[in-house]
Amino acid sequence: MTKSKALNILGVGVIAFSIAFPAFAADAVLQEPQVPIAPDPIIDTSQWGGFYAGLYGGYSWFDANAGALGEADDEATKFGGYTGYNFEFDNKVVTGVELNGGFANAQTSIAGTTVEQDWDASLRARLGYAFEKSFLYSFAGVALTGVEARSIAGSDQQTLTGFNLGAGLEHEIVDGITARVEYGFANYGSETFAPGGTTPNEIEFKEDSLNLGLGVKF
Repeated sequence: MTKSKALNILGVGVIAFSIAFPAFAADAVLQEPQVPIAPDPIIDTSQWGGFYAGLYGGYSWFDANAGALGEADDEATKFGGYTGYNFEFDNKVVTGVELNGGFANAQTSIAGTTVEQDWDASLRARLGYAFEKSFLYSFAGVALTGVEARSIAGSDQQTLTGFNLGAGLEHEIVDGITARVEYGFANYGSETFAPGGTTPNEIEFKEDSLNLGLGVKF
Protein backbone atom coordinates (compact mmCIF):
# COMPACT_ATOMS: atom_id res chain seq x y z
CA MET A 1 0.00 0.00 0.00
CA THR A 2 1.39 3.36 -0.99
CA LYS A 3 1.76 6.18 1.48
CA SER A 4 -0.85 8.32 -0.25
CA LYS A 5 -3.37 5.50 -0.23
CA ALA A 6 -2.76 4.91 3.46
CA LEU A 7 -3.28 8.61 4.15
CA ASN A 8 -6.53 8.54 2.19
CA ILE A 9 -7.81 5.58 4.23
CA LEU A 10 -6.77 7.31 7.46
CA GLY A 11 -8.58 10.50 6.40
CA VAL A 12 -11.76 8.62 5.62
CA GLY A 13 -11.54 6.91 9.02
CA VAL A 14 -11.07 10.21 10.83
CA ILE A 15 -14.09 11.74 9.05
CA ALA A 16 -16.22 8.68 9.83
CA PHE A 17 -15.16 8.77 13.47
CA SER A 18 -15.89 12.50 13.73
CA ILE A 19 -19.42 11.89 12.45
CA ALA A 20 -20.12 8.83 14.59
CA PHE A 21 -18.63 10.07 17.88
CA PRO A 22 -21.19 12.84 18.66
CA ALA A 23 -24.09 10.43 18.11
CA PHE A 24 -22.42 7.84 20.33
CA ALA A 25 -21.71 10.43 22.99
CA ALA A 26 -25.31 11.71 22.93
CA ASP A 27 -26.62 8.17 23.16
CA ALA A 28 -24.28 7.53 26.11
CA VAL A 29 -25.58 10.64 27.88
CA LEU A 30 -29.19 9.64 27.23
CA GLN A 31 -28.54 6.20 28.64
CA GLU A 32 -26.79 7.47 31.76
CA PRO A 33 -28.55 5.88 34.80
CA GLN A 34 -30.69 8.22 36.88
CA VAL A 35 -29.80 8.91 40.49
CA PRO A 36 -32.58 7.49 42.71
CA ILE A 37 -34.76 10.21 44.26
CA ALA A 38 -35.30 9.87 47.97
CA PRO A 39 -38.98 9.71 48.98
CA ASP A 40 -40.45 12.74 50.64
CA PRO A 41 -40.18 12.55 54.43
CA ILE A 42 -43.36 11.68 56.30
CA ILE A 43 -44.42 14.76 58.22
CA ASP A 44 -46.84 14.43 61.11
CA THR A 45 -49.42 17.19 60.60
CA SER A 46 -51.60 16.11 63.49
CA GLN A 47 -52.54 18.98 65.77
CA TRP A 48 -54.69 17.12 68.29
CA GLY A 49 -53.51 13.51 68.43
CA GLY A 50 -51.96 12.14 71.61
CA PHE A 51 -52.24 12.49 75.38
CA TYR A 52 -53.38 15.63 77.15
CA ALA A 53 -54.36 16.82 80.63
CA GLY A 54 -55.74 19.97 82.19
CA LEU A 55 -57.75 21.78 84.85
CA TYR A 56 -61.21 23.30 84.61
CA GLY A 57 -63.50 25.60 86.53
CA GLY A 58 -67.08 26.52 85.89
CA TYR A 59 -70.64 26.99 86.98
CA SER A 60 -73.42 24.45 87.42
CA TRP A 61 -77.19 24.41 87.75
CA PHE A 62 -78.16 21.48 89.99
CA ASP A 63 -81.70 20.11 90.18
CA ALA A 64 -83.12 17.65 92.74
CA ASN A 65 -86.61 16.19 92.31
CA ALA A 66 -88.23 14.18 95.09
CA GLY A 67 -91.56 13.65 93.36
CA ALA A 68 -94.50 14.37 95.66
CA LEU A 69 -92.19 15.94 98.26
CA GLY A 70 -91.17 18.66 95.83
CA GLU A 71 -88.36 19.85 93.59
CA ALA A 72 -85.53 22.29 94.30
CA ASP A 73 -82.43 23.57 92.55
CA ASP A 74 -79.24 25.49 93.20
CA GLU A 75 -76.44 27.25 91.32
CA ALA A 76 -72.82 26.78 92.31
CA THR A 77 -69.21 26.96 91.15
CA LYS A 78 -67.20 23.82 90.46
CA PHE A 79 -63.63 22.88 89.61
CA GLY A 80 -61.60 19.80 88.74
CA GLY A 81 -59.28 18.17 86.24
CA TYR A 82 -59.30 16.06 83.09
CA THR A 83 -57.03 13.79 81.06
CA GLY A 84 -57.46 11.84 77.85
CA TYR A 85 -56.16 10.67 74.50
CA ASN A 86 -57.11 11.84 71.00
CA PHE A 87 -56.79 10.21 67.57
CA GLU A 88 -56.66 12.58 64.57
CA PHE A 89 -57.31 11.18 61.09
CA ASP A 90 -56.11 12.50 57.72
CA ASN A 91 -59.50 14.09 57.06
CA LYS A 92 -59.14 16.17 60.28
CA VAL A 93 -61.75 14.15 62.14
CA VAL A 94 -60.71 13.75 65.78
CA THR A 95 -61.99 11.18 68.24
CA GLY A 96 -60.86 10.20 71.70
CA VAL A 97 -61.68 9.22 75.25
CA GLU A 98 -61.54 11.48 78.32
CA LEU A 99 -61.73 11.04 82.08
CA ASN A 100 -62.60 14.02 84.25
CA GLY A 101 -63.71 14.70 87.79
CA GLY A 102 -64.05 17.48 90.29
CA PHE A 103 -65.77 19.04 93.27
CA ALA A 104 -69.01 20.99 93.56
CA ASN A 105 -70.81 22.75 96.37
CA ALA A 106 -74.39 22.82 95.05
CA GLN A 107 -76.85 22.61 97.95
CA THR A 108 -80.64 22.79 98.16
CA SER A 109 -83.47 21.75 100.47
CA ILE A 110 -86.57 19.59 99.92
CA ALA A 111 -89.21 19.16 102.64
CA GLY A 112 -86.74 19.86 105.43
CA THR A 113 -83.99 17.65 103.97
CA THR A 114 -80.79 19.32 102.79
CA VAL A 115 -79.43 17.82 99.58
CA GLU A 116 -75.80 18.52 98.63
CA GLN A 117 -73.71 17.48 95.65
CA ASP A 118 -70.13 16.79 96.75
CA TRP A 119 -68.31 15.61 93.62
CA ASP A 120 -68.84 14.46 90.02
CA ALA A 121 -66.90 12.45 87.46
CA SER A 122 -67.34 11.10 83.95
CA LEU A 123 -65.78 8.82 81.38
CA ARG A 124 -66.77 10.04 77.95
CA ALA A 125 -66.02 9.79 74.25
CA ARG A 126 -65.28 12.88 72.17
CA LEU A 127 -65.86 13.31 68.44
CA GLY A 128 -65.16 16.44 66.43
CA TYR A 129 -63.36 18.23 63.64
CA ALA A 130 -60.04 20.10 63.71
CA PHE A 131 -59.64 23.52 62.11
CA GLU A 132 -55.84 23.89 62.36
CA LYS A 133 -55.49 25.40 65.84
CA SER A 134 -59.12 24.83 66.89
CA PHE A 135 -61.10 21.70 67.67
CA LEU A 136 -64.92 21.69 67.71
CA TYR A 137 -66.34 18.59 69.42
CA SER A 138 -69.28 16.85 71.03
CA PHE A 139 -69.11 14.32 73.85
CA ALA A 140 -71.18 11.64 75.56
CA GLY A 141 -70.45 9.13 78.29
CA VAL A 142 -71.05 7.71 81.74
CA ALA A 143 -71.43 10.22 84.60
CA LEU A 144 -71.26 9.74 88.37
CA THR A 145 -71.92 12.06 91.28
CA GLY A 146 -71.77 11.88 95.07
CA VAL A 147 -74.79 13.29 96.92
CA GLU A 148 -75.49 13.66 100.62
CA ALA A 149 -78.96 14.09 102.15
CA ARG A 150 -79.12 15.51 105.69
CA SER A 151 -81.95 15.99 108.16
CA ILE A 152 -82.18 16.51 111.93
CA ALA A 153 -82.21 12.71 112.25
CA GLY A 154 -78.88 12.17 110.44
CA SER A 155 -77.42 11.89 106.98
CA ASP A 156 -77.29 9.49 104.04
CA GLN A 157 -74.70 9.46 101.24
CA GLN A 158 -75.17 7.84 97.84
CA THR A 159 -73.29 7.59 94.55
CA LEU A 160 -75.50 7.97 91.49
CA THR A 161 -74.66 6.79 87.97
CA GLY A 162 -76.17 8.17 84.77
CA PHE A 163 -75.04 9.78 81.54
CA ASN A 164 -73.80 13.11 80.27
CA LEU A 165 -73.55 14.79 76.88
CA GLY A 166 -72.58 18.17 75.50
CA ALA A 167 -70.31 20.12 73.15
CA GLY A 168 -67.25 22.30 73.32
CA LEU A 169 -64.57 24.26 71.51
CA GLU A 170 -60.85 23.90 72.23
CA HIS A 171 -58.11 26.15 70.88
CA GLU A 172 -54.31 25.92 70.98
CA ILE A 173 -53.29 29.34 72.32
CA VAL A 174 -49.52 28.61 72.16
CA ASP A 175 -47.60 25.47 71.22
CA GLY A 176 -48.79 22.65 73.45
CA ILE A 177 -51.15 24.80 75.57
CA THR A 178 -54.89 24.75 74.94
CA ALA A 179 -57.95 26.54 76.27
CA ARG A 180 -61.50 25.19 76.09
CA VAL A 181 -65.08 26.16 76.76
CA GLU A 182 -67.86 23.57 76.93
CA TYR A 183 -71.46 23.07 77.92
CA GLY A 184 -72.67 19.79 79.38
CA PHE A 185 -75.85 18.17 80.64
CA ALA A 186 -75.85 15.24 83.07
CA ASN A 187 -78.74 13.05 84.16
CA TYR A 188 -77.57 11.06 87.18
CA GLY A 189 -80.81 9.12 87.55
CA SER A 190 -82.39 8.62 90.96
CA GLU A 191 -81.48 7.04 94.28
CA THR A 192 -83.30 6.32 97.55
CA PHE A 193 -82.22 8.37 100.58
CA ALA A 194 -83.18 7.73 104.22
CA PRO A 195 -81.11 10.13 106.36
CA GLY A 196 -80.94 8.95 109.97
CA GLY A 197 -83.32 6.08 109.30
CA THR A 198 -86.20 8.35 108.27
CA THR A 199 -88.79 7.35 105.68
CA PRO A 200 -86.94 6.53 102.43
CA ASN A 201 -87.47 8.96 99.58
CA GLU A 202 -86.36 8.59 95.98
CA ILE A 203 -84.64 11.70 94.61
CA GLU A 204 -83.66 12.30 90.98
CA PHE A 205 -80.69 14.52 90.10
CA LYS A 206 -79.83 16.47 86.96
CA GLU A 207 -77.19 19.08 86.20
CA ASP A 208 -76.31 21.65 83.54
CA SER A 209 -72.80 23.09 83.55
CA LEU A 210 -70.63 25.59 81.73
CA ASN A 211 -66.89 25.04 82.15
CA LEU A 212 -63.63 26.70 81.10
CA GLY A 213 -60.45 24.64 80.91
CA LEU A 214 -56.71 25.06 80.42
CA GLY A 215 -54.75 22.03 79.19
CA VAL A 216 -51.37 20.72 78.05
CA LYS A 217 -50.75 18.40 75.07
CA PHE A 218 -47.96 15.82 75.42
